[in-house]
Amino acid sequence: MSNSSNTGGSYVVLALLIFMTILGRRGMRQSKSANLNKGERQRPILITWLDPVLALFFVGSVLWGLISRDVGHLLIAIVGGSAGIPLGVARARTMYVRAVKPDKSVVFRRSPLEYGLLSLLFVLRIVEGSIAKLHSEVATYALTALIAFAVVESVARTLDIGVRYHRETRLATS
Repeated sequence: MSNSSNTGGSYVVLALLIFMTILGRRGMRQSKSANLNKGERQRPILITWLDPVLALFFVGSVLWGLISRDVGHLLIAIVGGSAGIPLGVARARTMYVRAVKPDKSVVFRRSPLEYGLLSLLFVLRIVEGSIAKLHSEVATYALTALIAFAVVESVARTLDIGVRYHRETRLATS
């Protein structure tokens, strides 16, 4: 990947992070006025939809570089991604509390796993250059599975939460 496309991607990630921070602050203000139980928070649904996009911007180029090496990396990415689906759905069901249609928000329970996966994506993005130069096949296979797992988990979680949110908001209007 060239330097200019890396820089452009970095600007997109920065813009997404700023936008998500602004939305997150709005969610915190809404949480203060909402009747929430301990450990719950209100978050705009748009942040949830942007989670997998952010994951792809962070590690998508690394994942693409790994899976395009050979069929073995592609297969291990499929295996890693397949493992991410049930975890993403399980996390969504653990996190999701209810939809708040007037605010276009969702109430979530806090999850330490959420912060762990986000930290993993940051670390993978930071070491992207080193990852591309790895010569150990075992390390690159493990890395491929891990990145695919993280990205697919994010997509599965977002889809499950989105389906629940839309189901609840449709029931509320009918």
